Amino acid sequence: MGVDIAVIGGTGIDEAAELGRVSTVDTRFGTAEVVDATLHGTAFLFVPRHGIDHSMPPSAINYRAQIAALKSLGMRRVIGLCAVGSINPDLMPGSFVVLSDFIDQTKRRADTFFDEPGRGVCHTDFTWPYCPEISSALSAACEKSDVDYYDKAVYVGVEGPRYETLTEVKLYGSWGGDVIGMTNVPEVILAREAGLCYGALGVVTNQAAGLSPTPLSHEEVRAMVSRSSQKLALVLRHALE
Repeated sequence: MGVDIAVIGGTGIDEAAELGRVSTVDTRFGTAEVVDATLHGTAFLFVPRHGIDHSMPPSAINYRAQIAALKSLGMRRVIGLCAVGSINPDLMPGSFVVLSDFIDQTKRRADTFFDEPGRGVCHTDFTWPYCPEISSALSAACEKSDVDYYDKAVYVGVEGPRYETLTEVKLYGSWGGDVIGMTNVPEVILAREAGLCYGALGVVTNQAAGLSPTPLSHEEVRAMVSRSSQKLALVLRHALE
């Protein structure tokens, strides 16, 4: 294949790159769709997190199949792109965050490869959940692209599909959370277990409940991702290079 870098994207992210052939990869956890992609001449493999037709809600995504597919295809480095809401009032819609840590508040997701009877017990260190090489490349790309960004963001992963209550947002903020989203967990966990160098970039699409002056909506999220697509494409281009 000659490509060892992959990008996993969600809401509106596919607008940033040129997409080519779509393949379905079989794994022991199910199937995953992967797409040959290029951005300003740099080739990579793209995984549409929610499916080609964006029909899969966050809680129903087969994260294990997607990560297992990338591992089987020989990927070594993976960039996860995600839309996030801001818990930190200093992080405004349209800015970017490089994720440095996470708080797992998901409830019903398959979040490990090491749960089959008879295969033994395996524990994985998560002191530093995100690959420093990928994270450094993402931070440097944000700097080079001259965008507003924060490179030590703590991500709160929630189940969805509902948005959070006022009290939940206050609680997550008191825990040190900066942004909140529904897809990076368990993606980051599985990538680490699979031995992939994984880093994540978030696009701040809205302020969370209690900080936002209006009720939250998916249309608002998609609109902000669309408005940020050119900046995102520039950041991703520099990171891939």
